[in-house]
Amino acid sequence: MGKGLNLTAKTPNEKIILGYLEQNVSDVLANKINEGKKTLEQCWKYITNEAKKLAINGCACIEDKTVFGWAIHFFEEDSIKGDKIKEAPLVKTVKADAPKPKEKPKKEIKQEFEQLNLFDLLG
Repeated sequence: MGKGLNLTAKTPNEKIILGYLEQNVSDVLANKINEGKKTLEQCWKYITNEAKKLAINGCACIEDKTVFGWAIHFFEEDSIKGDKIKEAPLVKTVKADAPKPKEKPKKEIKQEFEQLNLFDLLG
């Protein structure tokens, strides 16, 4: 049975996080969330900032359990101040112009014998 949490989801992503929290948080964490010091909007900003730390060329593939873990961590940790979270820049970039392997020069193959035509063999 889900727990009633004092959170409002404004986006589809926030609704997913809220659904997970309602089904999985402990009573202690539910009480902490219901104090109202942090919002789902702040939680989502925290999650996206954590994802950006893992991104390469602006892209990251992150498992659901990791994202939900970040959500729980956000609400558990008093040291994370929801109103102080700013959007983090993307960090890692990989250059596309990596050195290419050198090509070996192609050797010409000399044909030493005459090529036969299939029709010449039949006739």
